[in-house]
Amino acid sequence: MYFSSKIKEERQKHNMSQQQLGEKLNISRQSISKWERGESYPSIELLIKLSDIFDITLDELVKEDNSLKEKLIKDSQKLVYPRWKLFLIFF
Repeated sequence: MYFSSKIKEERQKHNMSQQQLGEKLNISRQSISKWERGESYPSIELLIKLSDIFDITLDELVKEDNSLKEKLIKDSQKLVYPRWKLFLIFF
């Protein structure tokens, strides 16, 4: 749950409401709220944007949260493994 508290802390440190952060990321305030409650996680693209907005590293956002790390690993595997399946089907 490190990520949820880190996002809220950084948002408040930068004097932003959930609405304002959502507008910067082109997402809803409800998405920010879900992140802060630990109900969901952002995509890697949004993590990069968050690190830019808050001027912190991706490590600071991701490394301490095992659930988020696992999600990112699973998401990246979904991108890689379908290519192998296609390769194996044709050969």
